[in-house]
Amino acid sequence: MSDAQNENFVLSLYTKTWVRDSHGLFDYESNQTKYLNAILAESICIGRKKHQITTLHNSNELKEGEELLFNVRHPEPNLYILDNEVPVRVQPNQENINDLSNKIWYILKNDPFKSNNSNQVVLNTNDDYYLCQNDVIKLGRVKYSLNEINIPSRNNNIDRAPAINDIKKYDIDDLNKNTEPVFDFIFQAKDSSEYNDIPDDERLCKICYSSENDRINNPLVHLCNCNGGLRFSHFMCIKRWMETKLQIKQNDKNTVRSYSIKSFNCEICKTPYPFKFKLNGIEKPFELISLEKPLGCDYIVLESLNQVKDNCNIKTIHVIQLNNDELIIGRGHESDIRVNDISVSRNHAKLKYNTEDGTLLIRDLKSKFGTLILIKKPLVIKEKKIHLQIGRTYIEGWLMTMEEFEKLKKEKKNKALNKQQHQNQQQHQYQQQHEYQQHQFQQQNQPMNQEQNLDNNAMDLEDKNFGPKTFYQNQ
Repeated sequence: MSDAQNENFVLSLYTKTWVRDSHGLFDYESNQTKYLNAILAESICIGRKKHQITTLHNSNELKEGEELLFNVRHPEPNLYILDNEVPVRVQPNQENINDLSNKIWYILKNDPFKSNNSNQVVLNTNDDYYLCQNDVIKLGRVKYSLNEINIPSRNNNIDRAPAINDIKKYDIDDLNKNTEPVFDFIFQAKDSSEYNDIPDDERLCKICYSSENDRINNPLVHLCNCNGGLRFSHFMCIKRWMETKLQIKQNDKNTVRSYSIKSFNCEICKTPYPFKFKLNGIEKPFELISLEKPLGCDYIVLESLNQVKDNCNIKTIHVIQLNNDELIIGRGHESDIRVNDISVSRNHAKLKYNTEDGTLLIRDLKSKFGTLILIKKPLVIKEKKIHLQIGRTYIEGWLMTMEEFEKLKKEKKNKALNKQQHQNQQQHQYQQQHEYQQHQFQQQNQPMNQEQNLDNNAMDLEDKNFGPKTFYQNQ
């Protein structure tokens, strides 16, 4: 806050919405946007209907076809909080993963220059974001969860980011500090022995037709939505079947090992399989994909959130060895961490690791759809401008003093007055042109014996500034 403790602040919100509804993306290079500029001094709700943003006093005022974007809470003077509740420790499924696009995301973008076909300027002064365990990262429409950070030098202080001394920067190290993970990626499964209502002769693996149930090494489990005799499968049967579809690739530096399966789901009911599951009474989880992790090296594990294409679940896991080399994330073949999706730029973002203090940061590389970090707790708006995104709506939020507010209001009033004067001038010029063209038409249709009168009329028109010379000078 400002040093003037007794000064009152109001909240300024500026939003732009991309008119195209496509996977919750906002195109920073598009001019096809609708905007809302609001000055708020109270608690309020922000809604969206198609590409129009509206302000509501409460969520009960939502009309048909209108969705709630977020709430603005104003519990006390000079305190404004953006609130958009994020789930905690839920089992990931297609519905709640897609719903994340309608949550508040921090934009990693520092591009003060307009592109040739854009009027968008994003000036988040935080070039880098220091990654923490369980952060959710969005590259275009592709979402990743940072499920594992193996950096012993951090002494387990994974959520502690370096101090930011530049007062111009927003305190992004507080955005996700001390927050719970959104998803619990270890699925709680049941083996065949826990289903007492099913006869023993019907507890068969739908792949190998065996009833054996080794709970320690090869349990007969229920991991999908199949029922009846197709309910169970052996852990090892599923694992071997997934291995036949598994593709493993490494980058040229041998620092990134990527595991990809295009149909990581039950072949019958199409339910996505979990990467890990656990059984009651057994501490160690079972993994359907065996990951090769670096020994004696710092590394992280990025797991993609469910992507469904042609009714098949796509699963990708990147095991990334950390050193002083920068790693490029993108769609291009030369990228270290390749994300094969059209919404991801060829060079989308980069990871950089500091071996001295164990900090891992991500930076956007002027991507088309931006690099976003999910904000998992209510966001306190400060005087420093912050740039956010909810689906296809881009948001700028900051606090301003009443003096700044009155100045801005006066500038807007003058701007509106100048715009009206310009429109009136254009309308007057158009009327002059129209009258001149009408007069010229009348002249051309007059009898030839009135030629002298026509010449006199034309001279009179030029004296009245109706002539073409005056009109084109004003253009």
